[in-house]
Amino acid sequence: MKNRFLIAGLLITAHTLQAQTVVTSVQDALALARRNNPDLVNARLNRTAQEQQRTAVRASLLPSARLFTNFDYNYALPVQLVPAEFVGGRVGEFREFRFGLPFFLTAGVEVNAPILNRPARADRTIVEQNLRIIDDQTLVLQDEVSTQTARLYHATLLTRAAIGIYQRNRSAADTLAQIAAQRLDKGQIEPLEYNRIRSVQLTTTDILYQNELTYARNLGQLKLLLGLPPADSLVLSEELANRPIDNLASAPAVGPADRPQVTLQQSRVALSRLQLDRERLLRWPTLSAYGRYTQQAQRNQINFLNPNERWFTIGVAGLQFNYPLYSGGLRTSNIARARQLLKVAEAELAYESDRQTTDTDDVRNTYNQAVRSLGLNRQNYDLSNQNVQIALIKYRSGLFAYDQYLNVFNEALSAQNRFLTNLSNVFINQTILQIRSGQ
Repeated sequence: MKNRFLIAGLLITAHTLQAQTVVTSVQDALALARRNNPDLVNARLNRTAQEQQRTAVRASLLPSARLFTNFDYNYALPVQLVPAEFVGGRVGEFREFRFGLPFFLTAGVEVNAPILNRPARADRTIVEQNLRIIDDQTLVLQDEVSTQTARLYHATLLTRAAIGIYQRNRSAADTLAQIAAQRLDKGQIEPLEYNRIRSVQLTTTDILYQNELTYARNLGQLKLLLGLPPADSLVLSEELANRPIDNLASAPAVGPADRPQVTLQQSRVALSRLQLDRERLLRWPTLSAYGRYTQQAQRNQINFLNPNERWFTIGVAGLQFNYPLYSGGLRTSNIARARQLLKVAEAELAYESDRQTTDTDDVRNTYNQAVRSLGLNRQNYDLSNQNVQIALIKYRSGLFAYDQYLNVFNEALSAQNRFLTNLSNVFINQTILQIRSGQ
């Protein structure tokens, strides 16, 4: 009995334990997202399914064969009046002749083989191009997922670092509130000053709670991007402020032709050209061979299994030639439409190329500017932390008024926010440029 309870307890514990994923760097996060992101997984599954188009198009160029059978009941057979003298009757009289029997059973085999069909051959090239477009769409999706992961990963680190700062700020505000409460009891300060200190304490606590909420949201969204269940635990072991910022690499050069969005538009232009060529090929004739062999039985009653009754054999083979003469202007209209779609695709390619160039230049400029400002913000951040400590000591000793301390505290808070935001911008844009350069 004890063993049973032990096994049941282990099973329950194993069921309730949460899986834990530890991510040590943004590169780990990107690799995990590219492997497990649900959208990317579905895109790869869709690519596998779409490969069946090859078989469907290839089948139209290969011979096809089928077995068939028909059972017909002619409930109203045709009747013809014939002069009676042809069958020994009187002149002027007529006899009724019925043609056929009511029950027909036909069984046979039919073979068709295309010989000349240029539009069908063009369809094979179009299918291959459609598969390339699917691959390019997957690369675009992967680029978007990677960019979102880089932004969300650093946003999560930023909010976690902000939580640490506001925890320290709240601790300092708690210390000030204790000092102010003691001085208020001794009559050394007015209630107005104590209330102002309490207001700063409450505001700092509220901002801390808001950052904790933002951190939880960012972590939840990051789990979705990484393809992790919401119940799993995600641990980011990296600290944003501890990442080395010395010798930051210059922004790598990225051309518009390297972007998957541009490659996708180029593939769509190629597809539009292939579709225009196919519409033109519809003017060409088609030629196919066919053969059919059937056996047919006709009965007054349903007794087709009687071996003494005859079956009649029919065989035919031939060629079928089709040449389109007039389609009511449909072919001309389709060619004109395909030509316009090609122009639209070319215009979209030019626009996408310009858009990607502008976007990449903006990311590069933002990165370079953030790198230039990072050293200044780091120095300002260190100085502001020192100033807060000095101002707190002076306020405790009575050398500083509260307004003087509050000014130093607000300056430090602004410097802290600027440094963390600038640091996050550096690493976000650096990672995006690395993604776009194929690193």
